Amino acid sequence: MTDTFMGSHPDLRWRGIALDEFRKNEFADALRDFKRAARYADKFSQSMVASMYWNGQGTAIDRALGYAWMDLAAERAYHDFLKMREIYWSALSETERADAVQRGQAVYAEYRDRVAKPRMEKELAKATRSITGSRTGFISSGLDVSYTLTTGETVTLPATIFYDREYYDPDLYWCTQDAYWSRSLSPNVDVGTPQPLHDPMPQETVEPED
Repeated sequence: MTDTFMGSHPDLRWRGIALDEFRKNEFADALRDFKRAARYADKFSQSMVASMYWNGQGTAIDRALGYAWMDLAAERAYHDFLKMREIYWSALSETERADAVQRGQAVYAEYRDRVAKPRMEKELAKATRSITGSRTGFISSGLDVSYTLTTGETVTLPATIFYDREYYDPDLYWCTQDAYWSRSLSPNVDVGTPQPLHDPMPQETVEPED
């Protein structure tokens, strides 16, 4: 997670900053920065905004707006976000539901995939054009990239790894996210009452010897 990589992936950069702030209980800052990540179609960040509105972290409790954001996070039908959306909806009153539908229009206008994905794709294209050694995004097999970690250690990687198309090609980037988030990340297992598989073995009776 180098500065170079994060600079071309604002969704992950702002999400990482927001998560760090959230862990420090700096909720107002975290909410602001999750929204920044959300502008680049980051569904996890959108779900975090939803949770923070719902629970009143960094803002007043606003369940209608919390639902609107969770509905947005579930736009791609990712399992866990769909599940939370339905939980939120079932907890709303009829008045809150009407409010959520109305106010959700503004949320969608700014953050839905149709608007947010092009922002992210623009950043990926910009990064591809700036790849060392080529204006067209061609990566030479002999090109290496050196960068410094936060520990001060310098690491060198082949450019074909550093600039893997999975992280810069929009289609592959979205497919990678779909593959991760579509599955359940918190599976539940229902365990019923234990049942014996067979009758217990009868205890052997030992008759005393005469």
